[in-house]
Amino acid sequence: MKGKINLKTSNSSSKKINNLLLVLQVISVLASLFLVSSLTITTFKAHAVPSVPNPAGHTRCGVLGPGADFDLRAVIQNSNIDPMATPGSVLTTIEMEGGAWNFDCADTGDTNDGLFIGPHAFAGWQPAPFPNFDASVCAIPGISGIGIRVYRRDGQPKICDTTSFNFNNFININYRDTSATASYSPLAELVRIGDIAVGSHTLPNMQLSTMLNDSDLRYDIFSLVFTNPILEAHLCTMAQFNKTIDFGSAIARGNEVISKPFDVWLTDCSGAALTEYKNSAVLSFASSPGRISLDGTRLYNCDDDDCADGAYITFTDIEGDAVDLKDGYRLNAQTTNSIPNQLSFSSNLHTENTTGGKIDTSLTLVISYL
Repeated sequence: MKGKINLKTSNSSSKKINNLLLVLQVISVLASLFLVSSLTITTFKAHAVPSVPNPAGHTRCGVLGPGADFDLRAVIQNSNIDPMATPGSVLTTIEMEGGAWNFDCADTGDTNDGLFIGPHAFAGWQPAPFPNFDASVCAIPGISGIGIRVYRRDGQPKICDTTSFNFNNFININYRDTSATASYSPLAELVRIGDIAVGSHTLPNMQLSTMLNDSDLRYDIFSLVFTNPILEAHLCTMAQFNKTIDFGSAIARGNEVISKPFDVWLTDCSGAALTEYKNSAVLSFASSPGRISLDGTRLYNCDDDDCADGAYITFTDIEGDAVDLKDGYRLNAQTTNSIPNQLSFSSNLHTENTTGGKIDTSLTLVISYL
């Protein structure tokens, strides 16, 4: 009886070795993608703190009481970015979480009292040096190659290094407002400003500051917090497949190693992008607990009562080199393969010390970045 894709071998009390099946599952996603936070629809709300003494009106929307928060939350619309995008181009947009930020404030009665919240220079917003010294593209602390362009209420980009009063900053709360809402789209864009390393990048919280009317008087700092802060920069994908390698049935115990080939394919890129991808990524391997040997050289069989003891599988690449299932396999390791986007391997069944029973084992392949 021959094995079928993704089917386990059947139970048997035979003393012979039954269908020897190795199920290989390839997952064409980055492991770090599973870390992306789920979207929570919430809005910011600040409690009112009346201005005392007058005219300290910039305190009128301060934080007060349990659960009060200075976090303004934003959502990245596409966490998968192209590191080979044209310099200066938009990688993805950013929106206000829930579509709006809501504020509760006190009515001071002072016509000179106007509160403005925005990405001012004294909160650390400085222009990125590239591309073309565009002052609307701001540097992101700790991130290389990616800048942020923040928009005002009027749809114009905010200049990064200004501290001047402007009615069109994120939000303008005048002296009569007891509540106010900021709601427009997009809030911001991420822009390529240089070389972006392949892999994961985590955006930090960024400061938003308040100003009072036409002065640069700062009362407090708000945090711009990204609900899903992890960006994934990748060039290619790995073709996904679920595959069963069938070594045959009723195989007798012996010293002969039975080898079966299989291929992994890289898609959606070629040329320099494919080369960069292969230089930056590694195949990682996973299986049931205890099935991969401590030194990474073997994949063991199942250990149920009806499983064949002693059987194991090793893996080699097209050049005959052993594949380490613990440390992973560099995508650029195959120098003799004539097909650039193909990785060729052999699965090698060892039965020299095997008892009768079933063989049921599997291996998962995952792309990871160095």
